[in-house]
Parts: sequence; structure tokens; C-alpha cells
Amino acid sequence: MRFNSRVKILKDTHTQVGYDTGGERMAITVPAKTRMTVEEFWRLCADGKPRELVHGQVVETMPAGFEHGRIAQWVAAQLTLCQQQMRQYLGEVVIETGFVIRHPDGDSVRAPDVAFIRKERIPEPRPCTFAEFAPDLAVEVVSPNDSYTTVREKVEAWLQAGTEVVWVVDPRRRTVEVFQADAPAQTLREGDVLTCETILPGFALPLTTLFGGLQAQLEPPAQG
Repeated sequence: MRFNSRVKILKDTHTQVGYDTGGERMAITVPAKTRMTVEEFWRLCADGKPRELVHGQVVETMPAGFEHGRIAQWVAAQLTLCQQQMRQYLGEVVIETGFVIRHPDGDSVRAPDVAFIRKERIPEPRPCTFAEFAPDLAVEVVSPNDSYTTVREKVEAWLQAGTEVVWVVDPRRRTVEVFQADAPAQTLREGDVLTCETILPGFALPLTTLFGGLQAQLEPPAQG
């Protein structure tokens, strides 16, 4: 999740809202435009710039920071490794993949840092464009300047779209919040173990390992 220092293009107004390098909100006048469709957004993204579509409005994002990227990669690796160790294919793990969310006031294309989709929900042939379904599991890694409101809005968007479980990984607080549609949110801290029995039976990731990564596994602290 990388919306800090973002520029949000409001397609149905004359205002482009963003933040300057000091984090201050600013407004710039731009020509009024209609809301963008998913198909138009796909063509726009041909230039490779990081963006999301939120209710028909284009949101330009920024590349992930180092720790953000490391943790997202580690979560994806562990979700894949779990299946390899069980020698059982349960589904696909993808990173920064666009998923279409339909809304009456304009469609969205959101890209979680990591997502898991059960094998029985993956269409054939597999889509080469954005996925027209919600992931079963969405993982959002919090960037340093992400607001709590922004994070919760994205969590709610996933749950309303049909995502079963959302993990919000906060590297600064070293916590993982687990959200489900019909259950209270749960906050895990170091010493706890992250599981997902309804989607990936047998998956278990200690938070100490999650935040410590490969180095914590291969280079344990020296005994004094």
C-alpha cells in the first residue's frame, strides 16, 4: 500500500489533489474529465507507471520502499513454500496484481502487495489483463506515511468485493492485523503466529520470522 506522496486525479472535477514533498495537501487545476473505465485504465497502464483505479479515478502511486518490498516478497515466498512443503497445489500467489472491483459510481482496479487465489476460482484460460474477481487473501504492507483511514478504506474495499481474509502488515509497529467479513479484527504481535486455516490449512508464519526475514533464519543472534 503506497499512497503517501500520491497524486489523485479526480476525473469528474477540475481539481487534481496531491501532496508536496513536505507532505502538505495541494490542489492544481486540470481539465474536467469523465470517470475512466477499466478498459481505458488498462491502456493507460501500458506506460508501466504505478497506478490504481479507485471509483473511476486514477491514483498514481510510488514505488515500494526497501523494507516494504522485502516483507511483501517474504510473505509471497512463504505462501508458496507452504504448498511446496505440503506437496499440494492449493492456488496461486501473485504480487502487485490488479483486481477489478465493480462499483455503481465507477469501477476500481486495486493491487494488493500480495494475494492468494484458490485454484478452483482461477478461470481458464487464465486472464492476461486485470483479474475480474477478488482474491481470497489480500495482503497490504503499510508504508511509513500511509494514513490509518487510507488503510482501512482499502481493507473495506477488499472485504466488500468478496475477499475472505485481509492481512495488514505494519513493519514499523511490527504487527499484523487480520480482517474477515464476519469476525472481529485481530491484532498479532511478535511472539504470535500468523495462520490462515480457512484458505491455507497448515500455513504458519511466526511474526518474528516475518519481520526478521531470511537473515533471522540463517543468522540467529549470537549468544552472549
